Amino acid sequence: MVIRKTYNTKFNCDWFHCEINNEYYSSPHRENVEAWRDDKLNNADYYKELSELRSKGLASMYKNNHNNWTGD
Repeated sequence: MVIRKTYNTKFNCDWFHCEINNEYYSSPHRENVEAWRDDKLNNADYYKELSELRSKGLASMYKNNHNNWTGD
């Protein structure tokens, strides 16, 4: 949840990065990264529910895998 700053040589400016639960967001504007981070923290229950629904959906897809699809 720490916002890190790096220098982007391609665009010749500072970039700000943040990672929460293996989700990564970056922007040249610190305010955008702070807004993303605050949204993830303030709505943690909502994002947790979305993650659980996604996991259940994927489990159901692999359980009913009639075409032997492996995601490759």
